Amino acid sequence: MISLDDSKWKELEGGYRIPYDASIPLKRLEHASTNEEIDVIFSELWNEIHHQGDVGLASYFSVPHIIRIAKEKKLFNYNVFGLVATIEIERHANNPKLPEEFEEAYLYSIQKELPELIKQMISDVWDTTLASTVLAALAVSKGHIKIADAISKMDEDLVNEFLENH
Repeated sequence: MISLDDSKWKELEGGYRIPYDASIPLKRLEHASTNEEIDVIFSELWNEIHHQGDVGLASYFSVPHIIRIAKEKKLFNYNVFGLVATIEIERHANNPKLPEEFEEAYLYSIQKELPELIKQMISDVWDTTLASTVLAALAVSKGHIKIADAISKMDEDLVNEFLENH
């Protein structure tokens, strides 16, 4: 995992396939203290490191930091799980390859740190959105990319309709 102070962030491409310095919003996320601030930061991250199925190296390098920050802040926000799951799902599609030298740190954050974050909140009450994003994140942490993709594509209306009819 590269430090948020590393100048390499300025060179990494985001979802638009142009350089995007994701370290700036990630640093803001570290210090955010209100839900409004956190929502604004995640809105920017969703827009910049993921675009219509496209992700880039800035997206991959952001994942361990998003998980680390969420663990440190006990940030049990659907954006954490949804964005991390989406990036991992899209990594397996038509997107840049994860650099070999970064693979171990990235996979450790997905396979070990992400389930630990979920474990921290397992006894909390979850709304439908949080439940679906956590389930998708758990699926990617176990390597079930297609299941995670299916879960992430179910919208709240579809889930509620199913639940009402069963």
